[in-house]
Amino acid sequence: MMVAVDRPGSVPASRHARRLVETVTRTAGTLGVIHPRKSRRQMSGKRTRSYRCAVHQRDREVSSENDFHLLLEDPTLFARMVHLVAMEVLPEERDRKYYQERYTCCPPPFFIICVTLLELGVFAWYAWGSGGVAAAAGPVPVDSPLVYRPDRRRELWRFLTYSVVHAGWLHLAFNLLVQLAVGLPLEMVHGAVRCGAVYLAGVLGGSLAASVLDPDVCLAGASGGVYALLAAHLANALLNFHAMRYGAVRLVAALAVASCDVGFAVHARYTKEAPPVSYAAHVAGALAGLTIGLLVLKHAQQRLWERLLWWAALGAYAACTLFAVLYNVFSAPVDELHYMPPDPPPDAGF
Repeated sequence: MMVAVDRPGSVPASRHARRLVETVTRTAGTLGVIHPRKSRRQMSGKRTRSYRCAVHQRDREVSSENDFHLLLEDPTLFARMVHLVAMEVLPEERDRKYYQERYTCCPPPFFIICVTLLELGVFAWYAWGSGGVAAAAGPVPVDSPLVYRPDRRRELWRFLTYSVVHAGWLHLAFNLLVQLAVGLPLEMVHGAVRCGAVYLAGVLGGSLAASVLDPDVCLAGASGGVYALLAAHLANALLNFHAMRYGAVRLVAALAVASCDVGFAVHARYTKEAPPVSYAAHVAGALAGLTIGLLVLKHAQQRLWERLLWWAALGAYAACTLFAVLYNVFSAPVDELHYMPPDPPPDAGF
């Protein structure tokens, strides 16, 4: 038996309701107008609810916040997950309904999953190489060919690969937690290409900013990409603050978590003896997420001031990136890091 309830997710309306809609449609097409008495007879009693459900199922429109849908049974775990993602990421009710009806998890959010597995694998590799014991907070394996080092900045891959190396399991755990909690819903809604563009823009922006603002220290960790995802999500929440659930609570919670992490990074930068790790990637990644997130993440509709903001974000990111690239091209690289041990002398027998 089909029951009308107020919950997300809809299925085709009952045969009785469809028959009723077709009858009313034929009457309207023949006479040009529905007679009030006949309309009242057809929509009297329990048929009113069936008629409204059938109309809603046909045109996919929401008439009011109290509108309802037809369910054959309780929603599955997958349907509940999709509903939760839609409520957290999408601001408009019509977009949420469309997403819940169309999403099939094909393809799955493979970008965030692959990046997470890669970071776990690299961390396990270096932990195994150091005796199988991973420290809670460092040290950074600065001799790794993946870590960004200012004296090796001609090795261009380091501007991206530093993100898969972490300074201790606390650093790794925080980045993976935020990366999965924010990145998976974003990728499920916007796709792997758009989500990957935001993530990589944060990683690249973090290394470029560190090379300019903190040129004497190394860089490791996925904080640039993680903060880019977090900032892109918060930017979407701020632009649609009136339509997001618990917008103020989510904003305050995200800012509190980010402030604690940045504070820890600043403390580690200036108190640890060696090797110091730059915190510029946190701030630069967040700024990259704010700008690139406005550029590549899908929006249902754009008002005039949002389009102006879009062009301003594009210009700001392009200008900062161009300046950082030119700085790295024309400035002399660091010859030697003062906190790195000197290279061993060559063997006298050779």
